[in-house]
Amino acid sequence: MQRLEGRTAIVTGGGQGIGEAIALAMAEEGASVVVAELREETADAVRRKIEEGGGTALAHATDVSREGSVEAMVRACLDRFGKVDVLVNNAGIYPTNTVAEMPEDEWERVIGTNLFGTFLCSRAVVPQMLTQRSGRIISITSGRGLQGADNGAHYAASKGGISGFTKSLALELAPSGIAVNCICPGVSDTAQPRGHRTEEELYASAARIPLARIGQPRDMAKAAVFLASDRAKFVTGQTVVVNGGAIMQ
Repeated sequence: MQRLEGRTAIVTGGGQGIGEAIALAMAEEGASVVVAELREETADAVRRKIEEGGGTALAHATDVSREGSVEAMVRACLDRFGKVDVLVNNAGIYPTNTVAEMPEDEWERVIGTNLFGTFLCSRAVVPQMLTQRSGRIISITSGRGLQGADNGAHYAASKGGISGFTKSLALELAPSGIAVNCICPGVSDTAQPRGHRTEEELYASAARIPLARIGQPRDMAKAAVFLASDRAKFVTGQTVVVNGGAIMQ
């Protein structure tokens, strides 16, 4: 039996990288998936992949930093599927800059997308989950939120904030049977780290990882499916670190 059969999942930033892998994996496990992505054509490409594989999906152009855009996306989900069982807060950006040279609008853009976006999307689905008295909210944080980020204080602050937000929301929603958790990837084989290092540097980082390889999007997707499934019924307020042992807690 598919572990997410009959459930509806929203995946923000679901058009590429880790988000795409999570959207595809959840569809493979039987979930109807809303692919929420800033660019409609990117979201639609993942929708087509899901449908070609026999799954059900809805593509929706969504700016997670804008309240109206988020609310429209959740309404579209409810109009099409009637419920929302899983939210994956994956959308994020990572420009680089020093604190000394960072303009305010860059700080606001990163916090607005990564942290405020997580808040907006979570807040938008909570009323439906409270009505259902069930649901899973899974947010993607980062090892940079644990260790800091050279030339990325805004990114590290946003990801550290997601961890604190997750624990707080988990406490609020636990009485209603709603679980809230994080997944913390390490260096992954996606476009984002390639914006900050060469291919050689990316794969050289594997030498510093105990399991001797960088993460693949599918590694994070498997953790997301677990947290969304009944196997994680008694897991809430946690951060699942999926990094090959690069950071151990």
